[in-house]
Amino acid sequence: MSQVSIVKANPQTAVGGKLTEMALDYMKYSLAGSREPAIINNTFQKLWKARNNRFSHEYAYEAVREGKTLGMIMCYPTILMDKLAWPTFSQLFDIHKWRLLGYNLRNWKEFYTMVTLKEGEKDEFHIGTIAALPESRGLGIGTELIRHAEKQALLQGFAKSSLTVKQENAGAIKLYERLGYNKVGVINKPAVSMYRMSKSLN
Repeated sequence: MSQVSIVKANPQTAVGGKLTEMALDYMKYSLAGSREPAIINNTFQKLWKARNNRFSHEYAYEAVREGKTLGMIMCYPTILMDKLAWPTFSQLFDIHKWRLLGYNLRNWKEFYTMVTLKEGEKDEFHIGTIAALPESRGLGIGTELIRHAEKQALLQGFAKSSLTVKQENAGAIKLYERLGYNKVGVINKPAVSMYRMSKSLN
């Protein structure tokens, strides 16, 4: 069986947007301003190809095996992630115009949750999104991607790595705990309940 390689993301990767959607779960609706699959897919593929937004290939790494991308992780200093919030919204507005605002006014709980979510602390390197295609299960791709993100954290001078996970996602929580992450907080919002988890890299 060939090895899985972790490489810097390519803006032309066809499944980049799809993997971002998978990682975002329900929040993809507020970001795309729609529940239509074609609109959602188009939105995240555009963000993936663009630069200077939270869901750009610029901050992602891909898990590749035999030339096929099977998974993706986006990671950055929490301070940078927070700074990308406005450029991300600006790009989304350019794509969807007033439809974006209309959707979020109608679905204000989703929107409120998204804009008030405090995912990481300023001294942390944050794993913003991680996803693997269903056919890659059992290959250890999640573990390899997280370890790669931790290496990036250390290279950039960070001693802590963090992430958030939905409370009902028992499989992911088990993986993160096995890799040394501990629950350090609970996020309860109208549309979601999550754990904040972090790991000391020293």
